[in-house]
Amino acid sequence: MAVIRLYNLNVSLDDDFERALKREAAKRVGLDASTVRLVKRGVDARERTPRYNCTADVELPAGADLDRLLRDIGSNAAIPEPTPPLTAVPGAQPLKGRVVVVGSGPAGGFAAYVLALNGYRPLLIERGKPALERLRQIGRWNAGVVELDPENNALFGEGGAGSFSDGKLYTSSRRDPFVPRILETFVECGAPERILTDAAPHVGTDILSRVVVKLRDKIIALGGEFRFNAKLTDVTLSNGHVSAITVNGSEHIDVSSVVLAPGHSARDTYEMLLARGVLLEPKPFQLGVRIEHAQELIDKAQLGRYSRDRRLAPASYDVACHAGGLDLFSFCMCPGGITMAAVSEPGCLNTNGMSFSPRASGYANSALVTTFQPADFGLKPLDGVEFQRRYERAAFASGGGDYAAPAQPVSHYLRGLHSPRNMRGTYARGRKYAALAELLPEKLNKALRANLPEFDKRIRGFLSDSGILHAIEARASSPVRITRNPGSRESVNTEGLYPAGEGAGYAGGIMSAALDGIHSALAIVAKHAKPD
Repeated sequence: MAVIRLYNLNVSLDDDFERALKREAAKRVGLDASTVRLVKRGVDARERTPRYNCTADVELPAGADLDRLLRDIGSNAAIPEPTPPLTAVPGAQPLKGRVVVVGSGPAGGFAAYVLALNGYRPLLIERGKPALERLRQIGRWNAGVVELDPENNALFGEGGAGSFSDGKLYTSSRRDPFVPRILETFVECGAPERILTDAAPHVGTDILSRVVVKLRDKIIALGGEFRFNAKLTDVTLSNGHVSAITVNGSEHIDVSSVVLAPGHSARDTYEMLLARGVLLEPKPFQLGVRIEHAQELIDKAQLGRYSRDRRLAPASYDVACHAGGLDLFSFCMCPGGITMAAVSEPGCLNTNGMSFSPRASGYANSALVTTFQPADFGLKPLDGVEFQRRYERAAFASGGGDYAAPAQPVSHYLRGLHSPRNMRGTYARGRKYAALAELLPEKLNKALRANLPEFDKRIRGFLSDSGILHAIEARASSPVRITRNPGSRESVNTEGLYPAGEGAGYAGGIMSAALDGIHSALAIVAKHAKPD
């Protein structure tokens, strides 16, 4: 039976959803639509009355003219593409050592899963601790009970930095055929089924921390191996090929292939790779501040009279402006989330946002970032890292040297005021009033001053006194790229080394990193025979 996919089916929030969706689908195709399967559903709040915007697959009755329907409906219809499996035909080249995955974030986790699924029995090494131990450590650090652990924090540990974010499960790479497979795997590992059909699926840190444990269990059941507190400290290269790795400074492991997914904050790993001659290059990256408002303000601005409607999730925003010749855009917006310190190096302060699945903190936060090019910070591979450190150290000192965040009302910042006041919000380590313009790169100051008035036009009240800026958000993306061959996905000068994910400079978010890990794993499968 023929199936047609319909886009932009609009259903009122006040209608019986399933009946209304079937009615709108039948109206679109001009035929009986007895079998309608929801594919995606989002809320369109651009009009005075919010409504559901849906994508659905419709089974057409026998004899329906599919080609005519596609012509008549145009861009709002298509034939659904089948979702490919995560398995592939193995290659012929024998493995000469273990297949190792470095890092258990989305890229490393899904690379290891695909390798295990295909019978390659990967070893995954993670410098930090398992998810539940990591959660306890971060909670105690936020409470000021323990010192910062450089190997186990909001940036390092099982699940990677993505586990302490808003948990968004959507990506600009939505056309990638493996996107549904990732969501299905999340559901198999304990995520709610609604993420399969939500247009903007989200799971918070509380759910992600359980999902990554279940994913680990799957990998182990398929023959993979996990090792925590296992830090990559060296690589051995032989004739342009990675032949071994060193773990924790002493343990030598012979390898055939290494998926290198260390995360965007593995600065010591970058330094080691550069020393060994692996080709790295500087890349553009985003740097900015994090702003926090009462969620009620964002809800009113985005949803109007529906701002208290319990059928609607806390409102979000996604704004990009270009004024004064500079860009400024929101990034990792967390409705109902918290602002937090995401640090791995003593004496450096970086802010971030995260949320739990209910998104019920009463506050909304987002990074406001602009793009820095190598010409802004230096053309050597690690110049961007040093640029980040410089401003992280300045923020740490300005906050008092105890991971309190230097902060200022956005209205004070724009008017050049210095009038200390108490600032309410969610940042657990405390906030210290500071004149942020003195801490930030001048390019960022110019981008904020030119573009923030445009934000206020789109989100009424954005520049009110209650909007609090926090410095600094320096880890929005990696300033380094581990250069790889687009075809083989291997390092351009180190065969067998497969850079993947955000830390390698090829992704930006949970889903895009997971996709990158999948494709790198499949490249290994296509090249090598299964181990005996």
